[in-house]
Amino acid sequence: MQLAWLTDIHLNFVKPDDRQTFYASVREAQPDAVLLSGDIAEAPTIIEYLTEIERGLKVPVYFVLGNHDFYRSSFSIVEKRVREVPSNLIWLTASDVQWLGEDTALVGDDGCADGRFGNFEASPIFLNDYLLINEFVGLEKPARLRLMNHLGDAAAARIKPKLHAACTQRKRVILVTHVPPFRESCRYNGKISDDDWLPHMSSKAMGDAIIEVMDQYPECKLQVLCGHTHGEAMVQIRPNITAVTGGAQYGRPAIQSIVEVY
Repeated sequence: MQLAWLTDIHLNFVKPDDRQTFYASVREAQPDAVLLSGDIAEAPTIIEYLTEIERGLKVPVYFVLGNHDFYRSSFSIVEKRVREVPSNLIWLTASDVQWLGEDTALVGDDGCADGRFGNFEASPIFLNDYLLINEFVGLEKPARLRLMNHLGDAAAARIKPKLHAACTQRKRVILVTHVPPFRESCRYNGKISDDDWLPHMSSKAMGDAIIEVMDQYPECKLQVLCGHTHGEAMVQIRPNITAVTGGAQYGRPAIQSIVEVY
């Protein structure tokens, strides 16, 4: 079984003809399914593009949402709408463990930058997230950090039971999330993000949850696939944890890699 991994495809920046060319390139790789680690479009068009992806790729699509997918709306509204997509589109955040082959399990969660790596208080960075996602609009910095902490903790709490279940049944687990869960995997232009950017681009809560669970299953191998930074990285976090961050360019969606499942 082969899975095509895509991330940060930002289809709202891609012309219709180029989207069809992209779908054709994915079909040519002949994957059995697709993994999509977020930043598909923006909220007003997320359902339209998810449906177009399903029709264009003609295989199951396992996906999580990224921060851009909530732009111009709210977490609650987008999450409600995404629960109603066609059945061939599997939103991993709201799904149980997916069993792929005899040895591999798939889990996932959108994740959220939680402000805990780096120095949030001193950071001058102000993302569009804080203007374009309703829950963040108008929040002063302390309240913004509290919300980021809450969202990161909620994602970590969701992923832990899934990981436990997967590791008890399979020797290998693939975890799809949007935000890099480790400092080492949060990179741009080949370098780990600095203390100004790290709070906005990584999720310590998710990383801590992953390590806590995987340390209990040393014989189980975990591959984490994430995006968000548009900077490629592959990092060995533990002997049994590999974290891969996908590179991306606006307007040029591409396959990151083909993941083999046995």
